[in-house]
Amino acid sequence: MTGDFFHHVKLDVGDLDRSLAFYTGDLRWKVIVSYDRSDGVRIVQVSPTGAPPGIELWYEPPLGRSADDRLHIAIGVEDVARAVERLRGLGVRIDREPFTIGNETIAFIRDPDGYLIELNSER
Repeated sequence: MTGDFFHHVKLDVGDLDRSLAFYTGDLRWKVIVSYDRSDGVRIVQVSPTGAPPGIELWYEPPLGRSADDRLHIAIGVEDVARAVERLRGLGVRIDREPFTIGNETIAFIRDPDGYLIELNSER
């Protein structure tokens, strides 16, 4: 995956407004992107510069999800679909096929220990 770069780490937060006050207020970080999904999930990525790499603050109402999905790292790639097909050919477990949210295309894979890895490209 030539041209890859570290994109973000996801952190589950209990109170998104409190976390944003800390990161954007106390630390003076800037928002990269923000999403409010119809299922109540709120996602805000922040960094010192307002560009990746950063931290993805993720608020999700309790839905009984697995602890395995509470943490992920993200890798920026040029073409998510192409990266997924290459990795599939190598036998890598594809957890979620490519999808689009906002101006990003995202897919999820698992590393050999089962950790979730996001592949991310921006349009």
